Amino acid sequence: MLTADLIRPRLGQGGGKVWTRPLGVRDERTLKMAADLTALYCDHVGRKRGELEEALADYEGESLDYPVIRGLAKTLSDGCHFASEPPLDPRTLREHLFLRAAERGPVVAHPDLLHRTTHDEIISEAAAELGFSTQTVEQALYADLSEEQVLQEVPQLSPRELIERYNLELARGLLYWASEMRIFVGDGYKDVFKFIKLFKLMHTIREAREVRSEPGRIGGYEITLDGPISPFVQATIRYGRQMAKFLPALLLCRNWKMEADIHIPSPPGTRDAQKGPLLYRLDPRSGLRSHYRASGTFDSKLEEDLAAEFEARYGQTRRQWELRREDEIIPLGDTVMIPDFSFTHKDGRRALLEIVGFWHPNYLKRKVEKLRQAERKDLIVLVYEGVKCSQEDLEVPGEVLFFKKKPVLKKVLEAVERCAVSAPTEN
Repeated sequence: MLTADLIRPRLGQGGGKVWTRPLGVRDERTLKMAADLTALYCDHVGRKRGELEEALADYEGESLDYPVIRGLAKTLSDGCHFASEPPLDPRTLREHLFLRAAERGPVVAHPDLLHRTTHDEIISEAAAELGFSTQTVEQALYADLSEEQVLQEVPQLSPRELIERYNLELARGLLYWASEMRIFVGDGYKDVFKFIKLFKLMHTIREAREVRSEPGRIGGYEITLDGPISPFVQATIRYGRQMAKFLPALLLCRNWKMEADIHIPSPPGTRDAQKGPLLYRLDPRSGLRSHYRASGTFDSKLEEDLAAEFEARYGQTRRQWELRREDEIIPLGDTVMIPDFSFTHKDGRRALLEIVGFWHPNYLKRKVEKLRQAERKDLIVLVYEGVKCSQEDLEVPGEVLFFKKKPVLKKVLEAVERCAVSAPTEN
C-alpha cells in the first residue's frame, strides 16, 4: 500500500469532508507515465533494487508530478518480486570476516608501513577457506540489504490497470486514519465477512430494513467497523491498515456504499489540530476496481445441482417460491452465519436452507453449535447421511432432513412450506 506521504488527501472548502484525487484512466499523459514506469521496471529485471531506484530518480528528475510518479512506482513495486539468494549467509559471513579482521589489526584499502592488512587480503583468505571465489564472497557480504536485492518479476499490468490499482491504493490510504467505517452491502455477504474475519476487524451489523424492495425480501445490511482510534481499540495506524486492506473486499459487491470518519494528522511542526472527523464517502460511482478474487457462485456441486433442478422444474412463470443464494445474514455475536439458500413466497413468507454435505464430523459439530445459537425455526438443515449422526445429534430449532446421494427437491419444498414464516411487520 502507499505510504502516508503519497496519499495527498483533498479537503472540502467548507470543511467536514475529505477525498482523494484519482488519476484519469483515459488521460494520455497519465497513461504514458504508467507505460514508461512499467517499461523501466521490466528493463531492470535481473538487476539490483538500488539500480532501479537510481533509474526512478533519473526519470522523476525535476518533474512537478513527482508525487504521482512515486505513487505509481510504489504501486508497481508492491507487486514485484525481489529476492536475494546468495550461496553464503550474509550475516554469518560478515561475522566471520569481522572476527578475522579483528585478529589481524586495522584493515585498509592500501597498505603502508603501519597497516599491512588489506580488505582484498581478508576477502581472499576467507574465500579460500570457504571454498568460494572472491567475487562470490564480495557479492554475498551485503546481499541481505534492500538495495542489493535483485528484481525477479514485474506484475503484468497494462498502463490502465496500473492506474486503476493506484487509484485504489489512494482510496485505501485515507482509511489509515479512520476511527469508524460504516458500510452498506446488498450482496456478496460471504466475501465481505470472509475478509472481515481475515483482517480481524471488530464489527456490528443490522438489517437495513428501510431498503426492502418487496415483502419478505432482505434489502441489505449496514455494518459498522471500528477503526484505530475507536475507544474500543488501541489507537494505532496498524488497525487502520487492516481497514484499508479490507476495502477491496467491499468492491466485490455489486450493491454497496461506504462512509468513514477520518482524522488527518497535523503536519509535523504545526499546532493546527483537526476539529472533529472528516467524512469520507465511496460507492460504485467512485470507479474503483478490486484485485481480490470473489468466491464462486456455489461452494459445492450439491448446491449447484439443487439450484439447477429448482430452476428446471419451476420456471419464472409458474413458481410460487423464489430461490436465492446466500441473501441473509444471521448475526452470532462475534461471528455470523450465512445460510446457503433462501426461499421467498409471493405472499412474503420465507424460509432458509443450510446444506451439510460430505463434511468431517468436527465441522458438523461446529455447524450444529451455530444452528442452535441462531435459534431460527425457519432454518432447514439438509444433511448427508454419510456423516453418521442421528436426529438427536442434530437437535436444532428448525427442521432437519437427511439425504443419501442428493437432496430430494420435493421433500425440501415440503419442509419449506412447514417452516416458512412471514416477514416481521415494520412500524
